[in-house]
Amino acid sequence: MRLLSLDTSTPRGSVALLEGRELVAELRLLSLETHSARLLASIEFLLKNAGWNLGNLGLIVAGIGPGSFTGIRIGVATAIGLAQTLSIPFAGVSGLDALARQLPIIDGRIGVVMDAQRGQVYYAEYRCSRGKVAKVGKPALLNPLDLSRRLRRSHICVLGDGALRYAKELEIPRAGWPRLADVDLFLAAPLGRLAMERKQFWRHGQFIAAEPLYIRPPDAQKRKVKPR
Repeated sequence: MRLLSLDTSTPRGSVALLEGRELVAELRLLSLETHSARLLASIEFLLKNAGWNLGNLGLIVAGIGPGSFTGIRIGVATAIGLAQTLSIPFAGVSGLDALARQLPIIDGRIGVVMDAQRGQVYYAEYRCSRGKVAKVGKPALLNPLDLSRRLRRSHICVLGDGALRYAKELEIPRAGWPRLADVDLFLAAPLGRLAMERKQFWRHGQFIAAEPLYIRPPDAQKRKVKPR
């Protein structure tokens, strides 16, 4: 199957074309500006240079977060619009899940730490047993110092842009535990590969929808005033 996968939830925006699990073409951009102005042009550029067209696609994948509210909405809306227009399935995948499955370990604990800006991080923990990765509990929004207390002296591999940015606050030693792992932080291709493993979560039909993984409530929601 040929699929288009895109992620605009973080400053590391990416678009990828895959044939099964094989990466055919990819565009990456690290930018603090919104990816909306470049997204459709990037998709068109990749398809043209891969010798594909929209009719060749059998699945559209998008990152559902966590990350920028605007970025998540742009990516998901674009992906759902394409899937509906082409009458093909859509799959929304968490960036936390995609990052956790990039670490090639057979057994052990994995802590994914994504930069949430504003001095905070998104954190999700996973357990890997015999090569199978399962989430432990719900993702959380934490301060790095609070997370450091949870991780202290734990036999766990931590990864993600939040782990890199706050390595000092998280008290990650040069040797010992917790251990900092180096993985690819551009997620379009990993999202696509994970979606291929989760066919039971594909969405079809005219009214495709996705539940974004915001974790932090949107500012507009927090500003709502309750009626007296």
